[in-house]
Amino acid sequence: MKKIICLLVAGAMALMLAGCGGDAAVEELDKNDTEKAEAKTANASSKEEKPEKEAKEEDIWTYYNDAKWSDDYNGLKMEIQKAVVTDKAPTMEDENAETSAVGVKFKMENTTDGKFTFYPDQAVLVTSTGEQIDMPDMWVSDSIGGEIDKGVIKEGNIIWYLERGHAEDIEWIKMEFGGHQGGDDDYEAERKEYEIELQLK
Repeated sequence: MKKIICLLVAGAMALMLAGCGGDAAVEELDKNDTEKAEAKTANASSKEEKPEKEAKEEDIWTYYNDAKWSDDYNGLKMEIQKAVVTDKAPTMEDENAETSAVGVKFKMENTTDGKFTFYPDQAVLVTSTGEQIDMPDMWVSDSIGGEIDKGVIKEGNIIWYLERGHAEDIEWIKMEFGGHQGGDDDYEAERKEYEIELQLK
């Protein structure tokens, strides 16, 4: 009998502590949301007070809006909407760093009732300046790869940091990635490989 009472008391205390911890977590989330909302409001009002002639923050990217590609693979529509380069990219380790980088804006849309599995966010990049980067930077790139269910649209930026050379010198880039029609675990599906060359200059 004493064991049962001890267990009930211990269980009640555990529930009370869990409830308190949950309340604290919710309060912290609410506090963060309020602070973010206040910051957005303060930013909006400070923008109104600034003179119109104040210089805009420098855009570090060079845009190649004509560097486009698209394909329809059995109902999976894929497109590269533009390419960008810079020699002034910050890094995760140092926001004041000036590193060379290349990026593309990528979009996929599944217009079928089935599934596809593609990984453009793991593409190999080859440049006209003689570099091959085997993987985009996963910290700054958007996670758009993987299984794409019916009706799903995935889009985002894929960024590669160059190991040598200058991004502004690049005349063309080539992306290599693959995937298949079917779910992630459909190992028997026929693979589709892409080599996409985009002319920048």
